[in-house]
Amino acid sequence: MIELTEIGLFLVLFVALFVGWSMGRKNSAKKTKKVSQSIPTDYFRGLNHLLNDQHSEAIDAFVDSLEVNSDTFDIHLTLGNLFRKKGEIQKAIHIHQSLLARPEISPREMRMVQLELASDFMSAGLLDRAGRLLLNMASTSRKSEFHPKILTLLVDLYEFEQSWDKAIQIGTELIKETPIKKEIKRLAHFHCELAQEQQGKEQWKTAFQHYKWALEVDPTCVRASIGAADVLNSQRRYRDAIKELKHAAEQDPEFMSLIIPKLKECYQNIWGSSGYIKFLQEQNQKRPTTALIMALVQHYMETDKDYAEMFLVEQLRAHPTIKGFKELINLQLADSQGYNQQHLVVLFELIDQLIQAKHKYQCRQCGFPGHQLHWQCPSCKSWGTVKPIHGLEGE
Repeated sequence: MIELTEIGLFLVLFVALFVGWSMGRKNSAKKTKKVSQSIPTDYFRGLNHLLNDQHSEAIDAFVDSLEVNSDTFDIHLTLGNLFRKKGEIQKAIHIHQSLLARPEISPREMRMVQLELASDFMSAGLLDRAGRLLLNMASTSRKSEFHPKILTLLVDLYEFEQSWDKAIQIGTELIKETPIKKEIKRLAHFHCELAQEQQGKEQWKTAFQHYKWALEVDPTCVRASIGAADVLNSQRRYRDAIKELKHAAEQDPEFMSLIIPKLKECYQNIWGSSGYIKFLQEQNQKRPTTALIMALVQHYMETDKDYAEMFLVEQLRAHPTIKGFKELINLQLADSQGYNQQHLVVLFELIDQLIQAKHKYQCRQCGFPGHQLHWQCPSCKSWGTVKPIHGLEGE
């Protein structure tokens, strides 16, 4: 069964095609001064296919019945796009290539078709053909209205190929023309991708430079600050790493659960914890999270268990979370015995299973959930939109 919205779309296209055919016939009549009131046989054939839910066959028939001119060009373009979205890439390519072969289309219309054809090639996995077409368009359309769209598709192509150097080159040119926030964010992440590759090769200097370039492009890129801290930590520059991690906390406090373990390690390496505890206390005053509360509880447990438990209870009253409740049960276990201890163990295990089953991260763009952090959402492909889940079941 086809969805009602799709049926509506085909009906709208049916009406549009009829209008386009009528206008095409009218314009043709003006030129030849011969008016024919008959409707093409292909049109009735298309209508029959549509009524029988044979939508692809219906569109084929409509295309055959509709001549290309200035009034019907947009309809042909829309039909090609519809085929591509339905996964019928070869039909989309055929329509768009047929449009390009028409001598009557204008240079502007030709650019529009070429852009759609490039998208067809990319959807079909014909990346070389898409790249050649787009590069040729980019070199001949530098001052046209289509240039930003051409660059965007090229960035999409190089991103898919993971050709980060090329993606950065074209992306830099793109944001100079159209400084869109989305493009700025993903350009910064391209630098981070290159930095990670260099880290894997232990090219620390080059990796650090790419993280700094990422921050120049997008000062809010928390990934770049955390990555730069990792590089500095690897070089035993712990104090500099601490500065980067504190900066990351200012950029986006939602990533505190990632920042705290790295920060603790750096402070341990410089034989000092006072700055670490002060940071935790200050951040907890600004925006309490489970990660902050748990880190403080662990510290208080070293000197005063009763105070640690009292602190946790107060925090849970103000900011209840399942993770915090699990930690409270863990503290109670140490002082319990007999049946009480057995009951607490069962409760602890049940809550632990519940926490393990829950997703830890979620894309703020499309809602995609996951147990691991992805800097690029696996679902909507947006960069920097996946973040730790907060609230009762998260942080």
